[in-house]
Amino acid sequence: MPHREHRPQEGPSHAHHARSRLATARAWLVTSIGALLFLLFTVTAAMAQQPPPPALHVEAARATGWDDTTPPADGWTPVTLPDSWADRWPGFDGVVWYRLTWEQPAQVREAGLLLHYLNMAGEVSLNGTTISRDESLVEPLTRAWNVPRQWLLAPPLLKPGGTNTLLVRVSGLFAYQAGLGPVSLGTPAAMQAEYAREQFVRRDLQVLGLAVSAAVSAFFAALWLLRRRETAYGWFAVMSVLWLLFGYNQIATSPWPFAGNHSWQALNTSLFLAFSVSYIVFALRFCAWRMPRLEAAALLVALAGVLDLWFTSGQSLPVHRAVWTLVGGLTIIAVNSASIVHALRHRASPMRSLAPFMAVSAATAAHDLLVFTQVIDSNIYYTTMSSYVLLLGMALTQAARFVKSLERIENFNTELIEEVNAAKSELASTLAQQHALELAHARIGERVNLASDLHDGLGGMLVGSIATLERTPANLSAPELLAMLKSLRDDLRLIIEATGRHDGARAFGELLAPLRHRTSQLLDANGIDCRWQVSNLETLELPPSQSLDLLRFLQEALTNVLKHSAGRRVDVAVTRDGAELQLSVRDDGRGFVVDGADKAAGSGLRSLRARARRLGAELQLQSRPGETQLALRMPLVPTA
Repeated sequence: MPHREHRPQEGPSHAHHARSRLATARAWLVTSIGALLFLLFTVTAAMAQQPPPPALHVEAARATGWDDTTPPADGWTPVTLPDSWADRWPGFDGVVWYRLTWEQPAQVREAGLLLHYLNMAGEVSLNGTTISRDESLVEPLTRAWNVPRQWLLAPPLLKPGGTNTLLVRVSGLFAYQAGLGPVSLGTPAAMQAEYAREQFVRRDLQVLGLAVSAAVSAFFAALWLLRRRETAYGWFAVMSVLWLLFGYNQIATSPWPFAGNHSWQALNTSLFLAFSVSYIVFALRFCAWRMPRLEAAALLVALAGVLDLWFTSGQSLPVHRAVWTLVGGLTIIAVNSASIVHALRHRASPMRSLAPFMAVSAATAAHDLLVFTQVIDSNIYYTTMSSYVLLLGMALTQAARFVKSLERIENFNTELIEEVNAAKSELASTLAQQHALELAHARIGERVNLASDLHDGLGGMLVGSIATLERTPANLSAPELLAMLKSLRDDLRLIIEATGRHDGARAFGELLAPLRHRTSQLLDANGIDCRWQVSNLETLELPPSQSLDLLRFLQEALTNVLKHSAGRRVDVAVTRDGAELQLSVRDDGRGFVVDGADKAAGSGLRSLRARARRLGAELQLQSRPGETQLALRMPLVPTA
């Protein structure tokens, strides 16, 4: 029978353990929720037990002069913070006193006080004791408009259970939203947290934006110097530098090097106009557009604004500054809007990567213009803080371009490798075909050379032997026929030795002697007197191929004399003259026409010319009735 696996059944103990673990988990969850609810209830109760911050009663009064050190006795007007006196006292430049009073509960022994900002400079005192004072309360005023202040108030400075008075002396210019910002009173911890937030928004983010602008402007300036044709990068660097100088207004605490804030604001607005022009040119260059008329018009408008700002008197400068600030701000909004529309309409537009960041820039620019025109009751400007958003967009765009360039390079490398491999295959095929052709040509050349050697050697010997047999067939004895056959054998051996494996040099004189003997006998047998002149060949050694070509040259020349000249004498000279070997064959035959000699004489002269070319020698041919001469001059290569 097959074996059956035994599986234990879950008994009551297993089910009991499972129910126990489930109950434990539920109890732990209920306990955790209860502890969390108790903690929330405790915190809420503690916060409810804390007394609310006391209510502040705020009044304001104008001083009679810039140097007033005590508040006026009358003329106090209730105000609400934040307060700007431009509407209440239009055209007033000077000092305004703010008096804040509150009833401090007796059970609260210390409190935190936060003054968000005052514009431009001021002095703060609590219950007659000065707790803060800016460096300059007259022109050039300290530019403290973006500096939050915090104090910890405790006895005897603070009066628990009594009336406390905070006096703020503000020195300002109505054109720049002079007044007092919000004042908060509460626990030290709450005021510390609120002060940290104010410091972060009003100072830290501004400094961060300027630092990023400086770094990015340096980066794109260096990028433009390396790639001059990328003019958009150069204009972006110029734009970033101008924005850096303009944004410094957010953290500057003094109008130095000017003697007043009017000149400082004229410079600041001039930088803003220059920035707007560079922003236009940058957007056009980034889209690879050229609009010289628009650029010239923008430059002329900016130049007119700068001249107007610097030649306007101090009293009317605020109005002109407001107008030109609106012109610059609206220009920036228009450029951002046009770029966004262009990016939406054209998929291939490079602005598509910058469009989201330009949308943020347009929104912050619109907000700041509303703050500048006091439509929004605030003095916090977000454009400087959001400037690094556009810089970040440019950095991301540049990184995307870099990645695309790397991808193009990688694709190019891949295509190049494929093309190189294809070219290598084609080249290998071509080389194989060329090699096959060279082998075929080499075989044909070997056959031609062999045929030429047979023609010039054996052919000449056969012609001579046939001529001898035809002249005196009955007078030839058996030894003479045997000598003819041996001559043919020796000539064939010479061909074999020259075309074989023997590549070493051979003494040319030793090879010439048998040929001289055979040809002399052959010519004498046919009634031709052959005379030889051989000199300086004792030490001449030549490669077998050269020796064979020289011997065949002589043999073919003498065969031609035998076959065609009908002469009675032939003179042969073989001499070595320094680094040159000279061969000469001269007969007294009927001669021939030298022009077109190759065609007239057939293969004999063509063979002579071919051998002269292979030897690198100079061949001279002269012929007239009664005298024909072949001369060969071959340079000798010195041996190592």
